[in-house]
Amino acid sequence: MRIVTQLQALDEALRAWRRYRQIPQETFRQEQDTQYMVCHAMLLAIQSSIDIATGMAVTLTPRRPDTYRETFHVLGKLQIIPEELAGELSRLAGFRNILVHEYTGLDIGRVYRILQDDLQTLDTFRKIATEFAKGRRTEK
Repeated sequence: MRIVTQLQALDEALRAWRRYRQIPQETFRQEQDTQYMVCHAMLLAIQSSIDIATGMAVTLTPRRPDTYRETFHVLGKLQIIPEELAGELSRLAGFRNILVHEYTGLDIGRVYRILQDDLQTLDTFRKIATEFAKGRRTEK
């Protein structure tokens, strides 16, 4: 199942994210290589979550969500994830777009705040997605 592979990628990215939270803010601000490393792990974690959520949504609904942000709201409306979590994940999907498309103007302070504050959001989603994947395997 593709979701299982994506969950493994998410786990790896979250392990890195967890380690990178230990980086002092001043070090993060001064070292461009560190910023690249952190942004890449964040991008992988968020993109893996988006891919997992998309896989979940298309198994439950007849149409694919139009945007990454909408994907999480679909899961919230279906009560697969709590609405509040859907909003937090949607915000991270928006941040993913900034990482990918507006990388030249990244607010390093914002990146560091997300690094420090949003790991739990992705951990919570990972737990729900893991249970979802287990349920799908037992249904077959």
